[in-house]
Amino acid sequence: MREIKKYLYVINYPTFEEELCMMEMRVLFGREPEDKVLISGRKFDPSNSVFIKKRLDVIYEKDSLEEILTDLEADRIRLDDFKAEYLRLQKGNVSYEERLRSIKEIGLRIIGESSMTHPKTILGITKYNGKWLLGINVNNDFGWKLHENKPCSYSNSLSVRTARAVVNIASIGKLETKVIDPCCGVGTTIVEGLSMGYNISGCEINTKIAEDANENLKYYNLETKVVNKDMHEIEEYYDASIIDIPYGLFSHTTEKVQQDIINTARRISKKMIMVSFEDLDELILGAGFKIVDRCTVTKGKFKRYILICE
Repeated sequence: MREIKKYLYVINYPTFEEELCMMEMRVLFGREPEDKVLISGRKFDPSNSVFIKKRLDVIYEKDSLEEILTDLEADRIRLDDFKAEYLRLQKGNVSYEERLRSIKEIGLRIIGESSMTHPKTILGITKYNGKWLLGINVNNDFGWKLHENKPCSYSNSLSVRTARAVVNIASIGKLETKVIDPCCGVGTTIVEGLSMGYNISGCEINTKIAEDANENLKYYNLETKVVNKDMHEIEEYYDASIIDIPYGLFSHTTEKVQQDIINTARRISKKMIMVSFEDLDELILGAGFKIVDRCTVTKGKFKRYILICE
């Protein structure tokens, strides 16, 4: 099979998470999607994002379907238990009849048995920006949805969707990035990070909540990487920290407490991803950080500010 040189990502998001999705895409791929499609040379697991529905690993890119069919005949590709499907994009101009024909003709040119119910390989065909693309289709398995029912949770915890995006942003999508959530609560970000294979750990000052965090990790057969400790005692240095800062609406906190937390994040990490319910720009800048990107996530009456600070 030919070398894969580019990847087409199909993106989707609810309106209230559009800004967060765009931030994640900027961090992971250096650009935003157009018409909910993004093409990149970077390979990223679609199941590691709540916004990527599928990834097409492009093998053929031609001006016409006939050219792709000609190349398939010449390459004589052998696959067992395969399936061909058409990827419908937001701005597609291919008729229903042509979509059916493309699937049928591709299937006829693959050597091997097809399987419509349990395929080992899914071939995806689509037309985008005037070009026909054929490749291997990789779907998001949406396994992260199981994390929405953790045994221990709190009403003001980050949603699974937001936590997953924040971890991707903090790590830049690189598994080796060393990330700390020093006020991790019941470990929502830790569950998401470890389930994606990231190098992430957590710290929680409240003994009972730290125990709940590790209980959540055990529930999903993940390493219990939350320690019961005051974040101001942390001595290690990290590539990034995630700070979902305490806010007066949910906890007894003061501006001094918030400033101390941000100051410590500056001391222990090169970069900070700040999540807050209020504008804390002055405190962030006062700690020596520079705000390089920002977005908001609004749902109902609540608005969360998410900032990338370096």
